[in-house]
Amino acid sequence: MGERWPQAWADALGGSAPSSGVTLNPLHSVVPPVAQSDGTASAALAIYAKLLAARSPEAAAHALVASLVADHGARRASLAWHEAGRTRLLASSNLDLSNPQAELPQRLIGAIDEAIEQGVTLSFPPVVDVSGATKDLIRIEQQALQRLVGGAVATIPLGADGEAYAALCLERDGDTPFDAEELARIENIMLLAAPALRWMQQAAQRWHQRIRRDLVIGMQALRQPSKRTARRLLLGGGVLLLFLAVAPLQFAVGGRARVEGAEQRVLSAPTDGFVKTAHVRPGERVKAGAPLIDLLEEDLRLERERWSSQLAQHENAYAAAMAKSDRVGASTSMSRVAEAQAQLALIGEQLSRGRITAPFDAMVVEGDLSQSIGAPVRQGDKLITLATTDSYRVIAEIDEVDIGRVKLGQGGQLVLSSLPWDHHEMVIERIAPLASAVDGR
Repeated sequence: MGERWPQAWADALGGSAPSSGVTLNPLHSVVPPVAQSDGTASAALAIYAKLLAARSPEAAAHALVASLVADHGARRASLAWHEAGRTRLLASSNLDLSNPQAELPQRLIGAIDEAIEQGVTLSFPPVVDVSGATKDLIRIEQQALQRLVGGAVATIPLGADGEAYAALCLERDGDTPFDAEELARIENIMLLAAPALRWMQQAAQRWHQRIRRDLVIGMQALRQPSKRTARRLLLGGGVLLLFLAVAPLQFAVGGRARVEGAEQRVLSAPTDGFVKTAHVRPGERVKAGAPLIDLLEEDLRLERERWSSQLAQHENAYAAAMAKSDRVGASTSMSRVAEAQAQLALIGEQLSRGRITAPFDAMVVEGDLSQSIGAPVRQGDKLITLATTDSYRVIAEIDEVDIGRVKLGQGGQLVLSSLPWDHHEMVIERIAPLASAVDGR
């Protein structure tokens, strides 16, 4: 059960138990144990059975005070619980506890605290020991309670291992005070009841209260001289956790990256046509003005001849209309002449674009048309991509889990797969929130 019986208490119940560190009330040092023939053991077991039958600590406390009132002729019995320096009444016979600020509940708590602080059983009128004298103990609260209720009062602290966690206060009518033998018998009866109440109270605590209690017990255990190594290890672990929580440590965020030119330009098909010649392939360097791709010009040349012929016809028709003074015919012919001239100008511009040249010194990074000779292209189709060779930029793809740790101005290192032993320093200049699905992420 986790609690050990004191030897004197076990002898009082007619049994034996191993020695214990439980501190008895001082009354046991001057009053001999009560003999088994007076029914102490039976009374203790009967109260213990009632407590085990209760469903809550409050119900068990009410059953306990009711049994004490019935068995010992007391007018009122009150049981209080003491925890974390605070005392509260659990149960009291013939007393309404709905108003704990009333005078009688406050007097009861005062008398109970007085007994718990001194760790001894107190009564008023005081108990006379075998020498005929009374012990030099403080009984101010006991006397105040006795003046309020009359008769006689006695308060018995309950605890184990030097710790008082509850107390029992008894009130009796008449002029007969509590004697030492009677109080000793009540203490022996409470041998089983007090630990049972404590176990029920602990079992009813909330999870955070149980954790706090276990922490307190653990800290008290660490104060033992034999736990010196454990204290050192715990202290070292705490210092390490504090260092990890406070000290700034480097954390590397990695991602796949690609190297691009600082400036890139995409060259598209200027008009509908067919690929005639591809002068370069990806990876080659070109100078400004160097030919890159030639498109077939035969269709454009034929189109230019057709419009040239129509231009001559419209000019002749205009001259004939002018000779006949046909203003309407002359105006119509002049409009057609202008249309033919515009078409010829457009075709001439398209012929000049038939050869695509490099706009600046660059490297071809995309667009291998050497295997597409004769393939048709439409106006605006992407043909080739150029990038500058004097400056570069790195595009790194960072997982969304780590992107929050990346800030502008942070430094980093670029490691190329072809040169893994060589690291290049880089600085983050821009963060573009462009999400894309890669490998299912």
